Amino acid sequence: MKASVCLVFAVVCWMAAQAEESPKILTLSKVMNELNKVNHGMDNSKSLNSPTINDLKDCCVASALECFRSQVLNLSVADAKLKRSQRIISHELRKSVIVKSVSSCKTEEIQTSQCKSCDSYNKVDSRMFVKNFQTLLQKIYASQA
Repeated sequence: MKASVCLVFAVVCWMAAQAEESPKILTLSKVMNELNKVNHGMDNSKSLNSPTINDLKDCCVASALECFRSQVLNLSVADAKLKRSQRIISHELRKSVIVKSVSSCKTEEIQTSQCKSCDSYNKVDSRMFVKNFQTLLQKIYASQA
């Protein structure tokens, strides 16, 4: 009986701790976790267009994130669980809580930044694509925390 009470208490404490974090942080954490899973089980043969943090203007973070989101399904994975992880990443990054929070720039600032289209970024192998994606997610995560 005491063990079950402790278990229920632990679950309630965990849920309370999770509720403290913002939905943005929780969503970004989920995306990073799923991306790590994909990274460990993917084939490195695919070349994808990849923004890098070095050539990314502040007002172009949203378009770069959309570029990554649109291509994550193109990573070569064989495992059905990893395909599911890819779909989760794509779905989570479409959520308005993420899309609205990534850029604090006004429309005219975004237009003057002249963000690159996804096709104009250099092609890199899958591992570098994921590394660049993780770096962008960490930058977004740090700006939200």
